[in-house]
Amino acid sequence: MKRIIAVTLIAFSLAACTSPPKTASEFWYGQGERFGSRGYTIDNDSLASIKEKVEFDESAYLAGYEKGKSEYCDPFKAFEKGITGTRYTDQCADMPQEVMIKAEWQRGWDAFIGADFYRVR
Repeated sequence: MKRIIAVTLIAFSLAACTSPPKTASEFWYGQGERFGSRGYTIDNDSLASIKEKVEFDESAYLAGYEKGKSEYCDPFKAFEKGITGTRYTDQCADMPQEVMIKAEWQRGWDAFIGADFYRVR
């Protein structure tokens, strides 16, 4: 009897740890946020293959993408992206602080290129 109770408690404990499945809206919001926060274009190659598997919720995807893009285009993180060798390909062209983002990115990129040059000598 004690064994049955112990097994039942363990089963319920494990069941409580699982998260409920995501809705299509939650899934697409997360995908949009992930793509935006990594600097991908809004309509990238990976998107087409994912659309085939999950019903596409464009409004959720766009909302998530904009949130992720605002994180990616933080002007105070632009230098870090440049100095780690991440190229700027106008991912933040329509952002309000685009000039500051480009300048910081370029400053980081120049340091990245310079560090590579001086490391060889």
